Amino acid sequence: MLKIMRLTLITLLLVATFTIKAQKIVTAGSSATEIVCSLGLCDNIIATDRTSTFPPHMQVLPSIGYRTGITAEGIIAMAPDFVVLEKDYVKPVVVEQLQSAKIKIVEVENLHNFENTLQRIQTIATALNKATEGKELIAELKQGQVALAQKVAAAKEQPTILCVFNRGVGNMMVAGKTTGFDIVNLAGLASATPTIEGYKPLNTEALITANPDYILFFESGLESIGGKDAALKVPGVAQTTAGKKGQIIALDGVALTNWGPRVIETAQKLFDLTHN
Repeated sequence: MLKIMRLTLITLLLVATFTIKAQKIVTAGSSATEIVCSLGLCDNIIATDRTSTFPPHMQVLPSIGYRTGITAEGIIAMAPDFVVLEKDYVKPVVVEQLQSAKIKIVEVENLHNFENTLQRIQTIATALNKATEGKELIAELKQGQVALAQKVAAAKEQPTILCVFNRGVGNMMVAGKTTGFDIVNLAGLASATPTIEGYKPLNTEALITANPDYILFFESGLESIGGKDAALKVPGVAQTTAGKKGQIIALDGVALTNWGPRVIETAQKLFDLTHN
């Protein structure tokens, strides 16, 4: 009898394991995609949205589109077992239609802060039967955050930084609070424009007044204007400390602002670039 019970238990475990591995997942929102991958389910993702560019092979998967362009029909056609998405990333009607189609939905709110990153990981991990992996990932991130905080505390100065979001020279915006760029705080930096909320047009006079020690671009944004040399020619930049010292830096835009599982790694890179 005991032997039969053991065999039955093993069989149930194998069936459960197979079921989990067989789950087909569609993701919407880059941080949601990266969390699913970090939990070991990257190969289960059968389609994702246009912002999900990491890991790189996500870009070759079928695309469900971008934000308001995403439809329930496109997702349902993929026949997923789960849809993992960020709250308000798609229209509410899309969520309602997916629920009506009896598709399991994991919806998480991205508040763009570290504690919320940990909460989203836990929620997604629990829903996808990856609680152990979720706990391990959370522990790893917490450990990394503590190590980074120690470096920040030991730093002799807190440089100021201006965060720029742009697509070419003609569309340059300063990124303030509530934009995802609050990662600069984790990296031991102070915003050169602390009173700005959201995105505001880059103004020459305001740029000179802010006088940042560093100016931070998305890598794609800096490339779109012709690189560092071109950035130094943007009106007002040459008059700032960042311009005078050539302290124009760039990092992957998604990693900078999506507050996913790469947040501490990215904050560490930002710290290294700005604390000599």
